[in-house]
Amino acid sequence: MLKLLIGGSPCTYWSVAQKKGREVEAEGFGWELFKNYLLAKEKFKPDFFLYENNKSAAPPIKAQIGRELNVNLMHINSALVSAQNRERFYAFNWEVPQPTDRGILLKDILETADTEKHYTLSAPPMSVGCRNRRESDGRLYRRFETSGSQKANALTTVQTDSMVAKPVRIGSIENSAQNQAHDSKQYRVYSPDGKATTTYGQGGGLGAKTGLYAVPATETARPPLYKVTDGQIEIKGRSYPIKLPDGYYIIRKLTPVECERLQTLPDGYTSAVSATQRYKGLGNGWTAEVIIHILTGALNKVPRDTPLVVLSMYDGIGTGRYCLHKMGFTNIKYFSYEIDKPAMKVANSNWSGIIQMGDAFSLRDDSWA
Repeated sequence: MLKLLIGGSPCTYWSVAQKKGREVEAEGFGWELFKNYLLAKEKFKPDFFLYENNKSAAPPIKAQIGRELNVNLMHINSALVSAQNRERFYAFNWEVPQPTDRGILLKDILETADTEKHYTLSAPPMSVGCRNRRESDGRLYRRFETSGSQKANALTTVQTDSMVAKPVRIGSIENSAQNQAHDSKQYRVYSPDGKATTTYGQGGGLGAKTGLYAVPATETARPPLYKVTDGQIEIKGRSYPIKLPDGYYIIRKLTPVECERLQTLPDGYTSAVSATQRYKGLGNGWTAEVIIHILTGALNKVPRDTPLVVLSMYDGIGTGRYCLHKMGFTNIKYFSYEIDKPAMKVANSNWSGIIQMGDAFSLRDDSWA
């Protein structure tokens, strides 16, 4: 029997996207959530553990996590294995290399559905946008995370991505924002020839959760519809240069199925709940193929019928359970700490054998065993 602890405490309090009250030191409610994971590690005594969180967490917090878990932190961008730019750090008690870049772009995972609301592109669009790929030498190096004047005891391991694709910005949509100079994410438009931006579970309207994209369409698609010819796009009777292949385009956010594909989950995995809750659960969740890559480093030689006892902290939509299934394990007892009911509904709709444990703070009870 092997015992596995997995989880990623909610990043709401640590993410750079948190505009008010963001925690930048190893204290506060966000740190209390992480301490539940530490307590689970102490009481459960796993053979292997894996912890994940947002790369934008402040250096003092990441440094303290490395010290508490006594491991190196590894930064991985989901862009290596998916069509999504999603930078996270991972802590685990074994070693793996960076994933191989699979070269997947947003256009590779798009649906042909015309179900989402279409938005109007403002003129002129951005004619250059972001570079499609980020060049680097791919060396593996290590650096210290610092907390004040003190260097962390644990090293952070980082491997630069070799020519990994990035989101390609091409413009903005028309909007009624009072401050038109404020370049809010919800109004930005990206090309299908790059990566998708990071999906967010807590984002607002328009493109805040998924981003907005110029999606290839047929000439019969409902308007507003845009035609690109020889690198020129026509908007309200005028032509502007744009970096898009010739063809017709609509501007829309991504569908729930497309977001499932960004997180490398099966189509329809979150279909048990409303579209709003699907976006939320996926935005708060893991990129499955990153987790599989990491777990393979620990479990590759383990017979697939070996009994696994898994404790999942802040389980969300059950991605950890899916990953173990896809890896071929057949004898899994899976305990989950989660309180978000729609997320639990998704997890249970896919994996009826999950044992739901409720609030993670119940780990602090003296009776826990």
